Amino acid sequence: MHSIFSRDKQAHPALVLAFAILLVTLIGSWSLLTASAAPVGAKTAYERFAIGNVTAENLRQGIRERSTLMLRSVVVRFITGTGTTVAEWNVSLADHPTWVTFSPDMGDTIRPVVQSDVIREYLQSNPIDGVPSPKACVIQSEHTDAQGVRRIETSCLGENGYTFDQHSLAGNLKEAFESKKPTVDVALTQVAPVITGMGGSGETVNGTMTLLASGQSNFKGSGAGRKDNVRKALNERINNIVIPQGATFSFNSALGEKVSLSAGWKMALTIFNGGELKPAPGGGICQASTTLYRAALRAGLPILAHKNHSLYVHYYEAYGVGLDATIFMGHQDMIFRNDTPGPIVIQAFNRGDEATVNIYGIDDGRSVTISGPFFARTGQTVLTSDGHQIRTNEIGWERSVQLPQGDALQEVILARYKTLPLSLSKKYMAETVQTRGGEDIAMRSVVAEHN
Repeated sequence: MHSIFSRDKQAHPALVLAFAILLVTLIGSWSLLTASAAPVGAKTAYERFAIGNVTAENLRQGIRERSTLMLRSVVVRFITGTGTTVAEWNVSLADHPTWVTFSPDMGDTIRPVVQSDVIREYLQSNPIDGVPSPKACVIQSEHTDAQGVRRIETSCLGENGYTFDQHSLAGNLKEAFESKKPTVDVALTQVAPVITGMGGSGETVNGTMTLLASGQSNFKGSGAGRKDNVRKALNERINNIVIPQGATFSFNSALGEKVSLSAGWKMALTIFNGGELKPAPGGGICQASTTLYRAALRAGLPILAHKNHSLYVHYYEAYGVGLDATIFMGHQDMIFRNDTPGPIVIQAFNRGDEATVNIYGIDDGRSVTISGPFFARTGQTVLTSDGHQIRTNEIGWERSVQLPQGDALQEVILARYKTLPLSLSKKYMAETVQTRGGEDIAMRSVVAEHN
């Protein structure tokens, strides 16, 4: 019979090592009990015990090194191509003890090592919090509502996802833990969502539609009633609308009902008569029309009807100061046309106080850039509208749409308010953003600077 500690080729190294560690622990306890009784000059149990060339003291040293290694942690930062940190992952070896094993080299020492292949296996089956995976949504059904608006039901909400090199991250984590490096940066690749039709006859949407553009706004600080109205407008009235090729879209028609308490809308402040703030059912719906307006602008769709608010509203500052769209049932609407080669689908949702509207369709290769904001106080004269330069109560933008057949549209967007905060012209610097048609839709280049 062969001993487990022999060099028999059939003895499993992992079993040998595991048994050895257990035995060293027992020997350590015995040594503490018998050390005082040992004759002077006698060898201790640690000194007498050995596995091949690995002594018990070597094992003790390896265990001490592993204990020290297990105390280390690394902050992993997941960063987009534009330098935005999407998420941070504080990962500790104490939370992942299986990532550390002892080296199989049974020479005269044993050392703890971080196993990159084990980390990679973990990454393959455990998504990182805050780093959304790419999504593909499937249309499950289509119908036309009582107002004649075409709507769909989908398997999910399409949101931008990200991928990263898991093999590289596993290797970098191993190196960081073993060299005491505090942080690891991971480059993310953005993957836009897609929506796929069922392919049945008579359906508006067939095939796969890609993300053409997104609009965003933030309604943090709104009252409870206003927040409820924003969510209702986004999730119930705007989400999953289909606009056939060549058709126009009316925001007010999409609301599809009287804006009243009986229809589920809440009381919130609303602008009346160009400047009066009074509570009314549906206050905050304009947050949804503004977010959709921004998506249509960025997609390069023709805007047929639009008006900004008469009062400057800070809820519409983020993601496009001056790019807001007021609506009022029976009086003011926001309308655009689908001039793409096929139908488009609108998906709308909120994540907390962040509102998002995505427009999907068939990409015809058009290029869209939006420049701004421009202010009179910065001395900018590049923008004029109706023969006048920007006034102190106005915010200006320019949009350029280059169609694939060679046609180009250049337009000025001028938002006029009763008054504007003086701080805006100092807070924002004009820039040009390519919102469609570029390799990086978040490409930015400064076109004007001011103090």
